[in-house]
Amino acid sequence: MLHRTGLGFGLWLAAAAACLAQCHFPPGGTGRTLTYTFHPSVTATGTVLHVILRFRGGADGQEEIEVPTEWAGETLHGVVNLHVVSANRSPTSKIVRYRPGDEVVLTYDVVKDWSGRFRHPAEFHGAIMPEYIEVNGSNALVHPALSQEAQVTAHFDWTKLPAGWVLATSFGTSANADGRCQSYSGAWSAVEEALFAAGEFRIRHFRIGRQPAVLAARGAWTFSDDEAIAEIQKAVGAVRDFWHDDNFPYYLVTLKAFDEDSGDEDGSEFTNAFWMYLSRRDSISSQIPTLIHETFHAWNPRRMGSLSGDDSHAIEWFREGFTTYYGYLLALRAHLIQLPAYVESINRDLRDLPGSTNPYVRGRVIALWLDRQIRRDSADRNSLDNVMYDMVSGAAKPLNEARILETAGRYLSPASRTELARAVAPGSRIPAVADALGTCVHGSEVEIPTFDLGFDFAASTAAGKVTGVEPGGPAFRAGLRNGQRLTGRYSVYWNHPEKTAFVGVQGPDGPQAIEYYPRGAPVKVMQYHLDEQAYAAKPASCQTK
Repeated sequence: MLHRTGLGFGLWLAAAAACLAQCHFPPGGTGRTLTYTFHPSVTATGTVLHVILRFRGGADGQEEIEVPTEWAGETLHGVVNLHVVSANRSPTSKIVRYRPGDEVVLTYDVVKDWSGRFRHPAEFHGAIMPEYIEVNGSNALVHPALSQEAQVTAHFDWTKLPAGWVLATSFGTSANADGRCQSYSGAWSAVEEALFAAGEFRIRHFRIGRQPAVLAARGAWTFSDDEAIAEIQKAVGAVRDFWHDDNFPYYLVTLKAFDEDSGDEDGSEFTNAFWMYLSRRDSISSQIPTLIHETFHAWNPRRMGSLSGDDSHAIEWFREGFTTYYGYLLALRAHLIQLPAYVESINRDLRDLPGSTNPYVRGRVIALWLDRQIRRDSADRNSLDNVMYDMVSGAAKPLNEARILETAGRYLSPASRTELARAVAPGSRIPAVADALGTCVHGSEVEIPTFDLGFDFAASTAAGKVTGVEPGGPAFRAGLRNGQRLTGRYSVYWNHPEKTAFVGVQGPDGPQAIEYYPRGAPVKVMQYHLDEQAYAAKPASCQTK
């Protein structure tokens, strides 16, 4: 428990806040006021982001404090040195006690909680580097317990940035001290989903359609900043055109490099912002579906209604899977990818579908079937696009699975509504459609091997020895046996039975390399085949809807 009076520690916190805060924010604003002061400290041993949080306590004299411990499927350990004493044993919350109405001041540090080369998914933990920092509300902001809809006024004081650093956040961009005092008033969700970057960035101002945008980039690439801007304009513009919505008076894209030369990437959407991490030799054009996918999230789910945590998990097939579907489809419609690449991307997900629980894969295949089924049931008068528009126009209602099914059901026959309800159930079969991709693409069921590694990879790597080998399975046939000691060298292409798996074990005569195809029992899946002659003769006539 932390009491504001009777503790020298509490007085020290208040003095520290007064010393470091440089911005003078006006009083008032919407809802509850929270003020964050940031002070990056760069030393020879590493970088630490010092944070001070101030807010006015309520009438009941205590506050539950939420500390970031998980985001994007990652367990976080980057928030340290929080100066409160926990009144409970929950790893995700703490209790602060104070005299009713007093100002509460908390201090903490954000540090790098990963080691080794900078590669995915380390960015989810926060990039706390000597040259720059990039964090977001979900992995770096300690805060009072607030609902997503709670109205707040949040102030951000960045005046203690190192000389020469620029600031680029969801709430503005500045290359000098003039723009380092930022404020936002509105729903708390916009703060928790905000992006904050500061450091040695190149700042480029440009437009997407009629609206302003900013690129904050650092690192050397195989493409220029101008080429990156051109691809961003096309991808983000395609999504805004689809929604007939250009209401974005400010938009930030940050672009940074992973340490790998190729094959490592991540894009994530935030409030008024998008981050992109890319391997140093990969092309920006290869990221078009990712750019579209993350931009699409500004509507699905952000503009489709309030979303609880339980509902968010239950409709992941819709949030992520339908967004994946449109990520590729809008790229195709805008001629940013070509039909052969589009067909192969769908075939890849169809090959991964059997037995998959991946909501991105399952949701995309559901969307493919649903789009075709709506067109059939309405004699091509409607499509899945109508459902998506209706979801946005009905945003006054909560976003949940029942509302999604009801909205789609308006465009379906009774039999199709029943089939859709079955398809979205976890583990259920999703109907295959042979004629979903236009006149030049035809589908047929083919037999392919499933992916089966043949042993328990996670348990084996944790124990340092092989375990869970399936008798007679692909790993067993290749020579892997329970109890063999792992050498730490392995390579697995998950869900790719056509690519060999490599596992290093300690054999009787020294290290031994076991390489094999991780192929399980074959299954029948839908695969699409492009009529290459027709496509070569008239590409425009082959365009899918």
